[in-house]
Amino acid sequence: GGDPSQPPLFPFDPEYSDNLELGIKNTFLKNLLRVNLTFFTSRVTDAQIPTLILPDAVTITRNAGKLTSRGAEIELAANVVKGLEIDYSLGLTEAVYKDLKISQNGAEADLSGNRQIFTPSSTSMLAMQYSLPVKVRYPFSVVVRGEWSRIGKQYFDLGNNIAQPSYNLVNARAGFTSKNFELMFWWRNIGGKKYIAYAYDFGAVHLGNPETLGVTLSTRF
Repeated sequence: GGDPSQPPLFPFDPEYSDNLELGIKNTFLKNLLRVNLTFFTSRVTDAQIPTLILPDAVTITRNAGKLTSRGAEIELAANVVKGLEIDYSLGLTEAVYKDLKISQNGAEADLSGNRQIFTPSSTSMLAMQYSLPVKVRYPFSVVVRGEWSRIGKQYFDLGNNIAQPSYNLVNARAGFTSKNFELMFWWRNIGGKKYIAYAYDFGAVHLGNPETLGVTLSTRF
């Protein structure tokens, strides 16, 4: 007997990576400006890749080839005036399968040189937040925050046939925060940008969350 709803188990080997990361962190103007910079490189052997098994539509993990990745990240944070903070970050990544051969339609396909899946070529974010303290018997702060982010082009299949071009997202929130509670009204994906969040080899996709408004109340003890 057995449970037909449970997919069969497929063994896979560990992947191994050699990583190098160099970075520097600096503060300027009496801690009003913070700058962080990082460079990284990575080499992976026996890279683990997700593989879709049809007709069961089950995704399993398999080992295939070698992968190299390199890039850089920068983070900036500035306290422009009292209560106003601006944050910016930028990440650049080049991740390529240096040796990737898989079975495809009964034959071996050489996909060496293709981009790593689920890895945007760049990510960036700009945020502005203003906090105004209110001094009463039970002090709290009024907080307003806006965020813009950009996600670079990425691929969802090893053949690099299904891709999501670069796109922008805008979010905002405003509310009240104190030592014991936080009440936030938020607005995500302003403008309702449609984008692919996940895709399968056979072409089916999941779209990212649509324009959404909500409120969150949290407490701290």
